[in-house]
Amino acid sequence: MSTSSQKYHHGDLRQALLDEGMALVQESGPEALTLRKLAQRLGVSAMAPYRHYPDKESLLAAIAADGFRRLQERLEAAERSDESPGSPLLREGIAYVLFALGNPALFRLMFGTNRPQGLAPDLDAARAGAFGVLMRHMQASAGTDERSAQARGCWSLVHGLALLLLDGLLQVPEGATPEAWIGLILESTTAKQ
Repeated sequence: MSTSSQKYHHGDLRQALLDEGMALVQESGPEALTLRKLAQRLGVSAMAPYRHYPDKESLLAAIAADGFRRLQERLEAAERSDESPGSPLLREGIAYVLFALGNPALFRLMFGTNRPQGLAPDLDAARAGAFGVLMRHMQASAGTDERSAQARGCWSLVHGLALLLLDGLLQVPEGATPEAWIGLILESTTAKQ
């Protein structure tokens, strides 16, 4: 019996759908997810998922929101870590790229264009939470607009690097650890000339 089925039998079908949906997205991508397939995997009736998620898109938005919360946790853990060298912002950048490499299908779902802002409040809040971690490191003396622009520049750098690696347009050189190589790229890009 799967862990998700056990969770359902304990009365938490909503969480079981989220967990099993996340697993299915990671295995096969978001296009493979259907509520009927999840019901089969969880051993519940075909209509049971609809009590919690009215359609596939609402479940995908919930999975994406969970992904942003997981990303935020990773960023905050990197920020607090004293095991890795570099500034908290650099450690967060490395954590961001490593999150993408470790969760490619989820990462693409999280940033998918078919989930624009304003349609899913939980997703919007989770996105803002992850972005808020980055905002903490922007110059306190700068105005809000300038701080936001700085944060978006940092985000663009790590997001672009993550996508280039995911798409195979860049590769971590043989013999290099991903963490060290990503750190080198980010540090050399942002170093003052």
